[in-house]
Amino acid sequence: MQKRWGGNLLKRVMAVTLAASMAVSLAACGGGGAAAKTSEAGSAPEDNKEQAAAASSEAPTAEAGRRTTADSDGRYEKVTVALSSDPQDLAPYTWAGDHSKQYIYYNIYEALFDFRGGEYVPIMAKEYENVDETHTRVTLYDNIYDAAGNQIKAQDVVFSVGLIVDSGNAVKYDIFDSVKAVDDYTVEYTWTGPVKQVGALEWPWCRTMIVSQKSYEEIGGFADKPVGTGPYTVSEYVSGSHLTLVANDKYWQSEELRDANHKANVQTIEYDIIAEASQHVIALSTDQIQYSQAVPAENLADFAEGGQYADRYGVFVTQGSEMYVLIPNCTEGGLMSDVNLRKAIFYALDNNAIAAATGTCIAAKAFGTPFFDDYDPAWENTETYMNTYDLEKAKEYLGKSGYNGETISLEGFNREDLKSIMTMIQALLLQAGINVEINSKESALVQSDVNNPKAWDLLLWNPGGGTQVGEWNRPINYNEFGTGFNMAFLHDDTLQELFETANTAEGHNKENMAKVHDYIVENAYYHALCMPKMNAVYSKEFANLVYRESEFLLPGACDYYLD
Repeated sequence: MQKRWGGNLLKRVMAVTLAASMAVSLAACGGGGAAAKTSEAGSAPEDNKEQAAAASSEAPTAEAGRRTTADSDGRYEKVTVALSSDPQDLAPYTWAGDHSKQYIYYNIYEALFDFRGGEYVPIMAKEYENVDETHTRVTLYDNIYDAAGNQIKAQDVVFSVGLIVDSGNAVKYDIFDSVKAVDDYTVEYTWTGPVKQVGALEWPWCRTMIVSQKSYEEIGGFADKPVGTGPYTVSEYVSGSHLTLVANDKYWQSEELRDANHKANVQTIEYDIIAEASQHVIALSTDQIQYSQAVPAENLADFAEGGQYADRYGVFVTQGSEMYVLIPNCTEGGLMSDVNLRKAIFYALDNNAIAAATGTCIAAKAFGTPFFDDYDPAWENTETYMNTYDLEKAKEYLGKSGYNGETISLEGFNREDLKSIMTMIQALLLQAGINVEINSKESALVQSDVNNPKAWDLLLWNPGGGTQVGEWNRPINYNEFGTGFNMAFLHDDTLQELFETANTAEGHNKENMAKVHDYIVENAYYHALCMPKMNAVYSKEFANLVYRESEFLLPGACDYYLD
């Protein structure tokens, strides 16, 4: 269980052909010219501060005296939500690291538990019992049916676990050994050791979607026509365009026991795939969509109080858990195995300029996200490459390195915000004398390249997790992939020991978390660049907003005005 301490729970870049001159001008955001040095990586330009001031920091609450879905049996007819990327497929085991699927999947599918505040909240599971240190039995409800009418039993849990394990997408599964059906409604998990890690069962229990083996085999996979147990079913999916969901009137759980996050207060949910943030603004202003979390800061004032669209929309700005991290490929003998080159690259990156390039991000000051309770703001007080942009120091380290002008390959997802970040990285590194080639790819291709040491030199990644130490897991933990290497292609026993200590209930404290953070900085293993703000613009037809893990909108769980 997570120990609570510290922290609070909480313009477009120019063309690459002008990269050198662009880097000089945008580096000034950090407080100087070409050799600027700044340790205030989180400060925002004054115009952004004014725009933020125009936006509400409070989520909407229902107006007294108005009729809503909360006090009625009625449903709101339809809501349209904009997503910035295409899920590409809807299979239940392909969503690790996929941004759009984080919003979609919990409408269609369910897991045994939800993960909230470091706790396992029963959903399909009725209860669980620890048999001993390495065995846990989970009892299912005996009335779970999917949208096709097939009952979910213990063997379906075993089948669903097999799907994700066999797919290679079993993230954070190092504690998992096996699972078996004890009877029709009981499964027994065998763990590789005592479950001591913080959030160790997050993925085996809360991110593994449980489906009917019969439905899956009859349909031949769920790539475009999934059948789950969730409160919504798929009506239509057109890749690259939209996904339409309709309320599942045969949802299995009784109304009095139905979890608040698994409601269906709107009849139809449509997700429109709109890649460019500027098009989100247009779609809102023309009422094509009713909700977006990707509106550039410069446009928020138009939708906030006093803005031209304030009669129809409201604004809610907060910060989520994601951070955008630059991961070097430290394969022995490779370019990035040179610690001086890594430090040269990291000091040449101005987090202020990178965040400003996205229009929706806050600059990172440490390797973590203040969203989490186990993030320590004290990490920001020591001058590091994550809170200090220093071009002269970058050039000093470059001179000590073995770099000879080679072109460095930078890979990342083909999303507008990430492409802006990569273009800014390319420009800033060119200013330091480092050549970079950008490889922007669809999410499935990036996922397949994660464990390929020949695919990239630098990887732009956005890890997630229910806690700070959980967010660190995939980049750091060399047991994660079964290869003996972590995402940076490191097998560093010291780093692993520090991480594993901080990731136990007994060792999860400020001192041990700081040791992990300091060791990473000392060796320049990772560079946190920026963190996306949730710039939510919502139709005033919403009476309230409900989020999974504080950042992924659950349209069906939201309440709507019906008068």
